Amino acid sequence: MHIDICQDEGLDQVWKMIIKKMGKEGKEICSNSSSFYKTQDGMECSLRKFNGDLVAICYREKNRNNGYRWTIQKESLDKTIKDYFR
Repeated sequence: MHIDICQDEGLDQVWKMIIKKMGKEGKEICSNSSSFYKTQDGMECSLRKFNGDLVAICYREKNRNNGYRWTIQKESLDKTIKDYFR
């Protein structure tokens, strides 16, 4: 899933757009458990449930319209994490 935004869009607005885009799963996401953080490549966000379980990872890239595209990656994270620790 993707969200295209203007460069000057604030994180509060980005958060609202991400939660809306998540649909039903967005209701399970807790703002206190989730976080935005800077990386060498830009900005990312981890979306977590109230109990701390990871629901999705979001990352920001520049788009062609002088703005940003946020990608929401919510594939089978449990499987990915379990495979990592094998």
